[in-house]
Amino acid sequence: MHDHRSSAWNSSLNTPSPPRVAVVGGGIGGLACARELRLRGCDPVVFEAEDRLGGRCSSRSTRVGLFDDGAQCISGASRLAIHVAQPPGELAALHPWTVAATPTEEERNSKAWKQDEDEADVTRTLKLTGSVGVPSMAALADALARPLHIRLNTPIVQARRRAASWALSSAVGEIEEDFQALVLAMPAPLAVPLARESSELTAALRAVRYRSRWVLLLGTERPVPLPGYREFQGSPIERVAAMHSKPGRLAIGPQRWFVEAGGRWSSQHEDVDAETVADLLLENFRAHAGRPVTPNYLRAQQWRHAFVETPAAPPRRSECLWDDSVRLGVCGDSVVASQVDRVHSSGVAMARVVAEGLSRHSGLHSFSASKRDLGQLLEAHL
Repeated sequence: MHDHRSSAWNSSLNTPSPPRVAVVGGGIGGLACARELRLRGCDPVVFEAEDRLGGRCSSRSTRVGLFDDGAQCISGASRLAIHVAQPPGELAALHPWTVAATPTEEERNSKAWKQDEDEADVTRTLKLTGSVGVPSMAALADALARPLHIRLNTPIVQARRRAASWALSSAVGEIEEDFQALVLAMPAPLAVPLARESSELTAALRAVRYRSRWVLLLGTERPVPLPGYREFQGSPIERVAAMHSKPGRLAIGPQRWFVEAGGRWSSQHEDVDAETVADLLLENFRAHAGRPVTPNYLRAQQWRHAFVETPAAPPRRSECLWDDSVRLGVCGDSVVASQVDRVHSSGVAMARVVAEGLSRHSGLHSFSASKRDLGQLLEAHL
């Protein structure tokens, strides 16, 4: 990932060093917060425990092709489209995704529906499902991270106040840097140990509850007659999404299906092994397909913090939490619904609150760049 130091800001803008902000968590919320902080004159550093960014907005490469193995699309509107805009000459990282609408009973009985399948497809109505990352959902995180200072494989295990700054420790020891503010953009259970300097935020995080969710990544040898995206009621399966139907994905070769189990079914099978879950979901998928399905790839995985069930209760319906006395913030789906657009908006709101808080403490306005200087700076780092 890109490593842009604060010295670049100093030489480009001829200003004092901007306040440094540690953002723990490289999901969409943390990346959005860091991106917005940078635009507001701060020097954010993103610490991510894993070897990839995006959190649940992620993708997995397999021998049968690429799977989006978490969030499947973005249904809301936010500043995400602006943040992931690519430089001139590069393909856009965000595209609309349309699929054939599920036919009504009347359409099923029509002459067109009984024609050859390819010809019948022409007569179907297309429905906008949402927007997706291209060539994968992980591309959204990569685009957000492009101008940022990212540290992968760096789990933060301790955070403590030292004078007026934050000192962090990773799994290999203390990080020899000070930060004027700290943002936790991670699932609440993981954030609690790092929020101990704020009794108020610790209590709010302890009250957050999540639901786990099982998903199945399925490669099939033969085409399956299901729409590219479909939701089900009263079934162990809640939704299916066809990777090969998304824009920017290869449509040739084996079909690739993302199969998401429902919340109740996932809870009932929370402690079942992945191999058994894969077989059970495959059988249910076959029932929906109405024909035999021979897999050439089969993998079940469990998202422990898939959806927030009881988020923290921020004051005044805010999208983030902030303790100004210790300059500690919380954003993401600890506070808002587990949707990509909501989490992104939470990160943007967090950056605004952090910048305002730092300005009260240290006069952040002196670090603000003019639009011309800011444009030159961003261009230099793209």
